[in-house]
Amino acid sequence: MSVTLELEQTTRKSAEKRETILVAATEIFMSEGYGRASMDKVHAKIGGSKRTLYNHFPNKQTLFEAIVIRVSTRALAALVPPAGETDLHKTLFKMGTDYLNVLLSPDGLALYRAMISEAPHFPNLAQTFFENGPGRASRYLAEFFREQKAKGIVDVADPQIAAEQFLGAVRADVHLAAALGVRKPSKHMVKTAVLQAVDTFIRGTAPLSEEKTE
Repeated sequence: MSVTLELEQTTRKSAEKRETILVAATEIFMSEGYGRASMDKVHAKIGGSKRTLYNHFPNKQTLFEAIVIRVSTRALAALVPPAGETDLHKTLFKMGTDYLNVLLSPDGLALYRAMISEAPHFPNLAQTFFENGPGRASRYLAEFFREQKAKGIVDVADPQIAAEQFLGAVRADVHLAAALGVRKPSKHMVKTAVLQAVDTFIRGTAPLSEEKTE
């Protein structure tokens, strides 16, 4: 076996082990909360050597941060503009729908619930969650709005605030109701919430025209 092939296999096995740890840890953290979860519980679930677990994640906080980033990375992937699409309405509708569906996924809802419960007890963790979750998503979308502003497609004073407001409108009460277990969102509810958010955003950020200035 060549050295290169051996390294590739080692890297693949390491990545697979890391994913196994994250899947197991996500289940534990979401069902028991950050405070009651422990590295020992994660190890008991995945088995194997403790050294392997700690080589990947030195402590509980770094493991939880990886879970947050794992979920938020899916949210960021949802905010990638569809290739070849030039219509802003269709682009924002696709991005908004995919983003909301990530938040409404079992992992997305469980993470939100766990963080709201634990935030008062672990403020540093809450900051980590915000920066790597909602904050990361709005910063990413703000870059897209800056590009659209530079092209003269949208007229926004502050792309960052515009991104925060758009994502807030997309979440609407659909996400909160689902997180509270008050109402299970249907595809129609998701579509309606996102369409309303997109329509409102486009009307409010359209470049000035003669009709708007009259």
